[in-house]
Amino acid sequence: MHLPIKRVLVPGLLSIFFVILLFYAGIFATPQARMQDRLYGHSALENIIILAIDDQSIQQIGRWPWNRTVFANVIDHLHSAKAVGIDVVFSEQSTSDADQALADSINRSKNVVLAVEHTEFTQANGITPTHSLLPLAELRENALALGTVNLITDPDGVVRSAHNNVNSEYLLFAEAIAKSITDVNAPRQDRLYINMAGPKQTYKTIPVLDVISGKVSDSAFEGKIVLIGATAPDLHDDHFAPLSGGAKIPGVEIQANLVQTILSKQHITPQNTSVKLTAIIIAGLLMILVLTRLNAWLAAFIGALMILIHFIIAIKRFDAGIISDMVYTPLSIITTYSATLVTLYLHESKQKKYIHDAFSKYVAPEVVSQLMKNPEKLKLGGDRREITIFFSDIRGFTTFSEQLTPEKLVQLLNEYLTAMTDIIMDHGGVVDKYIGDAIMAFWGAPIEQPDHATRAAKATVAMQDKLKKLQKKWEKERYPVVEIGAGINTGPAVIGNMGSLNRFNYTCMGDTINLGSRLEGITKEYGVKTLIAESTRKQLDDSFVTRELDLVRVKGKKEPIRIFELVGMKDKLTDKQKHTLKHFEAGLVNYRAKEFKKAIADFAKAVHEGDKTSTIYIERCEHFIKEHPGKDWDCVWVMKTK
Repeated sequence: MHLPIKRVLVPGLLSIFFVILLFYAGIFATPQARMQDRLYGHSALENIIILAIDDQSIQQIGRWPWNRTVFANVIDHLHSAKAVGIDVVFSEQSTSDADQALADSINRSKNVVLAVEHTEFTQANGITPTHSLLPLAELRENALALGTVNLITDPDGVVRSAHNNVNSEYLLFAEAIAKSITDVNAPRQDRLYINMAGPKQTYKTIPVLDVISGKVSDSAFEGKIVLIGATAPDLHDDHFAPLSGGAKIPGVEIQANLVQTILSKQHITPQNTSVKLTAIIIAGLLMILVLTRLNAWLAAFIGALMILIHFIIAIKRFDAGIISDMVYTPLSIITTYSATLVTLYLHESKQKKYIHDAFSKYVAPEVVSQLMKNPEKLKLGGDRREITIFFSDIRGFTTFSEQLTPEKLVQLLNEYLTAMTDIIMDHGGVVDKYIGDAIMAFWGAPIEQPDHATRAAKATVAMQDKLKKLQKKWEKERYPVVEIGAGINTGPAVIGNMGSLNRFNYTCMGDTINLGSRLEGITKEYGVKTLIAESTRKQLDDSFVTRELDLVRVKGKKEPIRIFELVGMKDKLTDKQKHTLKHFEAGLVNYRAKEFKKAIADFAKAVHEGDKTSTIYIERCEHFIKEHPGKDWDCVWVMKTK
């Protein structure tokens, strides 16, 4: 079932606020970045070549750092390249001849971009470099351009961007290379994201040794962008990066990716913070709305669909150059759903505890069990349904209570009420209330019981049988004789929690209940133990023995009703009872036919069998013999008392 908006709104809004706090605290920044890393990958430019300072080259050419004549030699083979970027900072002097040889080679090539590395920064006026490693002066003078090679390592150890310091006098190394080819500019921002084309060796890589040895001809570099940099692990210029698959990738390859990013203008930018917050809030609010309209399982499906759609949009936006949130918006959906489920669980737990506490002492265990599983069956407020109502009362309670001490009276009542309550509960009934020695119970609610009338009748017969056993016990204990009268009626009633907002009871109300109480009250008039209404009798099968007693108009009712005595179960009927019923039935027929003398003869036979009701009818017949009721008599007896 779905929850009302008032139950969902508060936990939903709190969960959204909680996700916003997590967002600002950056709690899931690393998982967010790792998920976004999976979105990288596209075709690499074929005109970018990496000349690798690899292990093989170091072994053949000599230990690092190389003599700068080696670099001069390499550059002399790259005159036909569009641009050459050397990812090595020549900040320290070597021999004057070697330094000059490199400067001359750079001058001849006219296409070399040299690296600058910022080593110290200040936060004044933004991030401003305060100290940098620069190439030697003679090298700077002959280079086509200078560029910074500083990369940014995120807290998880992955490089995803470069320092594009707006307060630096130098461009990015990759931007300087790109501008040497075409008029292009990188976005003016301190952190420039690198749109990684692929994992390690995505770009064509040639060992420096192959160039020097002539294994690769100079024509292979014609019109190409060549980046020279370290790939040997021992040179420690490698980093984790998106798509690196847990292995480090050389810094020169990262620079190659950045060159392509700038040249192709495939820049990627994080989504605006306000947009992220808006998405978090809207997603949470949509989940709240879904939960108020659909059940939990369907809401979970819709929530999963919302997350899937969000991921699809995030992928599409990444292709368009926007790095979208991939954690906090889905988290808003999940936490809102979860918070609501917790609210539902707590609500149901509270409701089940209420049901258990309210009914366990008055209702059969199987009824409580069903209510716990289906609490919606206990509708708060009034609910109209057909039930069977039961009332019982101890005959002459006031008289015999005066014969007992308060302690003994309480002991007797507790024993009696416990025994009767157990029987009611064993037959699936609800004990509504105790009114002194009286019991009010009903069947057919809160759990629907199609056989509620049968259950009530069986329980009443069992109660009378139990009372006989208790009477023998109490007789030995010198208690007065306890007799009870019971009334049963079946019909529609309003049932539910009745009372004030702060104190209420689960009970039933209506004319059906009033008639049930009247039937219990007039059992003593007819000298029987149990009276049932015709509505109840119609729902009982032939296993029950009943006899029609009268057609009466009880006080407060205009329409007459047929009343029956619930004699007992057919399989336990004695011969004496059979004879009594036979004589009474014959007498009732003559009585209603106004054959009062014949009726007296029949009733007298029943009286001989010990039937008290027949005594009442004899008195009526004698009265009608003296004062005939008239030809229009409807056989209805009007009860003067309740």
